[in-house]
Amino acid sequence: MFCTIEEAIEEINKKNILIIQDHTNREDEGDLYIPAQYTTPKIINFMITYGKGLVSVPLIKKRAQQLQLELMVPEEQNEEYTKCNFTLSVDAKFGIGSGISAADRSKTIQVLSNPDSKSEELVKPGHIFPLIAKEGLLDKRKGHTEAAIHLSISAGLDPSGVICEIIGDDGEMLRGKELHAFALKHNIRIITTDELIRKKTYAKKNS
Repeated sequence: MFCTIEEAIEEINKKNILIIQDHTNREDEGDLYIPAQYTTPKIINFMITYGKGLVSVPLIKKRAQQLQLELMVPEEQNEEYTKCNFTLSVDAKFGIGSGISAADRSKTIQVLSNPDSKSEELVKPGHIFPLIAKEGLLDKRKGHTEAAIHLSISAGLDPSGVICEIIGDDGEMLRGKELHAFALKHNIRIITTDELIRKKTYAKKNS
């Protein structure tokens, strides 16, 4: 069930979804994750059906600037308790319907993850919520946003991802044994932010 960064990369190379679980002293929650460039309507449908959380797209600051994605609120005015840097929501401008279907959301994510995309290919507001990661990633913020980009980069892919929180049938966040049961039921491996940070620290000490 739990995997190392090396095993996580193997799962990514198979285009399989992972669960990123953060520390018990933080949110202690799991997010479904896949590199943004591997997104398909089927994967988005799985996320919104079984994850049931908000579908967000972690991006590096350079990509957000390239696409002219403004923060919802200035960073110094961010009152969200984990300081998630949400931008204005977006939809793809071309090739979609209302923007909310799994296929439409997948198309929007494809635009966000394409390094050649232009800001003119997006409209605001929309149904996908980009997140700007902290520069320095997990060294600066130990969140799902930074972990997602860390994983995508580690797999040699575009520095972007798709994440969706996992909510239980009772409407509450899945944590601990309940989250692990979800992973086993759906045959999804779990990578923890602790594992990612530990491996980074080990590599620095032995470099």
